[in-house]
Amino acid sequence: MLFQVGRAVPTTPWELVLTSSRETKFVLAILVVFSIVSWYLIFLKWWQFRRMRRQADRFMAEIERATRLDDAYHAAMRLPASPYNRLLREGINFFSELKPGGLKDNGPAVATQTALTTTQLEALRMVLAKEVAAERDAAARFFPGSPRSARSARSSGCSGPCSA
Repeated sequence: MLFQVGRAVPTTPWELVLTSSRETKFVLAILVVFSIVSWYLIFLKWWQFRRMRRQADRFMAEIERATRLDDAYHAAMRLPASPYNRLLREGINFFSELKPGGLKDNGPAVATQTALTTTQLEALRMVLAKEVAAERDAAARFFPGSPRSARSARSSGCSGPCSA
């Protein structure tokens, strides 16, 4: 009975916050700030993934319309910049360096000469894997502590805080 003499017991959540200590209000304010930041990041990532899905749909529509790889390349390069056409460009550029004229019907390479060796295919895989990792890192921005960012920092020889 003697302990209840001080103040009235809060009956609503808002009264509970208003009658709480300064430290409790500070902790609640921090939680509100982090909640707002979290919802901002959730919305931002949703928007980025939606945009990336639209880019993928446009890219695939252009690629499917093309009859030759060279035509697909030119159609994809007319599209706005996206991870898909950057990856295609890297692959085509790598192939063109290995087999100049290999994509053209009237080029010097004939069908039997356009086949890549196992070593060249492995090098192509590594080039494309590097490009995919760069695109993933770009998509992971706003999340500096993500496992993907840590892996790429280790693979680039960065130890400790690294600037991008």
